[in-house]
Amino acid sequence: MSALVLGGTGAVGHHIVQQLLASDQWNKVTTVGRREVPQPADQPGASKLQQVVVNMDALQSEAVVVNMDALQSEAAGSFAGVDAVFCALGTTRADAGSADGFRKVDHDYVAAAAAAAKAAGVPYFGLVSAQGAAAGVPSDWRLLHPLLYTRTKGLAEEAVKGQGFARAGIFRPGMLDRGDKARYIEKLNAALTGAIAVSDLFAPLTGAIAVSDVARAMLSDAAAFKAGSVTGVGVFEMKDLKAAAAAAK
Repeated sequence: MSALVLGGTGAVGHHIVQQLLASDQWNKVTTVGRREVPQPADQPGASKLQQVVVNMDALQSEAVVVNMDALQSEAAGSFAGVDAVFCALGTTRADAGSADGFRKVDHDYVAAAAAAAKAAGVPYFGLVSAQGAAAGVPSDWRLLHPLLYTRTKGLAEEAVKGQGFARAGIFRPGMLDRGDKARYIEKLNAALTGAIAVSDLFAPLTGAIAVSDVARAMLSDAAAFKAGSVTGVGVFEMKDLKAAAAAAK
């Protein structure tokens, strides 16, 4: 099988790439991102990897320059023949510099990637979303990032589902365990949940999931689709993600 990964330099995306390369089920892996995904010299399956470097306005490869805002019409070659697209695109409002910049990455580019994948006949699309994603939030309120985040992630999900893929996997992790790359709020969560007993009732809200396990659940869903055991839209909340990752180990 062949896979295309968007956002492979991020916490989850990096593990998606590593696991794809290490798996005998995948014979070709293409990454599309702002920079190449760093790989250790002894990375298993490194010969299967093709990397396409992207800036915010253009996609550059040896033979083609593609405007990211016209991904569907100009990047057909990147998606042609791909069995599965894994989309881990995402930023923060602070990194993007504005609410509009955040929406461009977390919604517009996700929607463009989904449209390009569908146009190329890709049957599977897996999206890293977020716990609580909801397109129906009445306002994204530019001054309130949580509502902007929730609505944008929800709209991105709807954009993917609206393409009608044979299988669309929507993965909604809550707090992520990024290891050494943990953000401040994730470190605080780890300290709190490590210091107090958390009941099963609250674990889905306060417990973290390793980024490698999110990636593992996504690859497992794609493999299940290839095997013919799942179709349509599958939404994975925190408990589902942890169960899927545990089953795949």
